[in-house]
Amino acid sequence: MSKQVQTIRMIEQYGNLKVGLIPLDFANAVIIAANVVQNTTEGGRPDGNTAPILQRINSATDKALRLTWAAGSQVELQFPAVALPPDLDDAAPMEVHLICAKDANANTVNIDVQAFFGVGDTECGAATPTIAQARAEYVVTLAAADVPAAPEVLNLALVPGAHAGDALYLDAAWIEYARKA
Repeated sequence: MSKQVQTIRMIEQYGNLKVGLIPLDFANAVIIAANVVQNTTEGGRPDGNTAPILQRINSATDKALRLTWAAGSQVELQFPAVALPPDLDDAAPMEVHLICAKDANANTVNIDVQAFFGVGDTECGAATPTIAQARAEYVVTLAAADVPAAPEVLNLALVPGAHAGDALYLDAAWIEYARKA
């Protein structure tokens, strides 16, 4: 089999190999109060006693974990620092993807995705589009002009907008980036 045929089969099987993916583990994120990790017995990690709460969607029918911000909670959550991969194309934008929903339709709410590269950088994230009651994917683009060359780190935090009448759910988070040619 020729190399070209092998490459075509890999793309068919695994999708676009030009796009890199970095999963964001919200179970290892920390809850922030101002510039300090929340002082809890959990070490600032989300669990059933924190805001936001780390919980199963439904223990009887769905074992998936999610974060839940109770109605009115705007507590900031910060992911561990993300090392930029060596195959990152720093001339292309990066995307932060969130799978979110809310439990009612009382408020118009979004999540501010705060993004900082390195130390001393200017915040270059943005707010998601309005989050619906139906579970959906939301994307925030980090402009190519803000993306530095590797090695460097990306620091990401999520801050929900006002949502006094709705609980807000986060089911998954990841980063997509263009790979060098």
